[in-house]
Amino acid sequence: MEITHCLTDAKHIRRFLDACDGNWHRCIYVECANCRVKNPCNQSGFLFCPDYRAVPLVLPLSDADILFACRPEPGECLAVFKDSVFLDMYAQFLKEQKILSPDCPCMALLDIQNKDCYDW
Repeated sequence: MEITHCLTDAKHIRRFLDACDGNWHRCIYVECANCRVKNPCNQSGFLFCPDYRAVPLVLPLSDADILFACRPEPGECLAVFKDSVFLDMYAQFLKEQKILSPDCPCMALLDIQNKDCYDW
């Protein structure tokens, strides 16, 4: 099933685009090669760009397809990681965020980051 709307909150999209200067070529492409989601997942991967504090800002590829004029290609990004590399690199951060055994790190982080946009 094709996703026809962004899963990401508009405020988080702004934060993500600010971090990468609106250019997906400045992001790291993460391929979800070992997805452990029990339910069918529509995400083949995600883009990530660390913010100024090195917090990983994530954007599902389905949203990137909607937001950008052309589909982000792995070879045209700064780097390409498998999801296992991303999980290893941010293991301590994910633990602190209480994402201990994420079924989908992208969607778990996105949920937290969307909620952080409204921390009033």
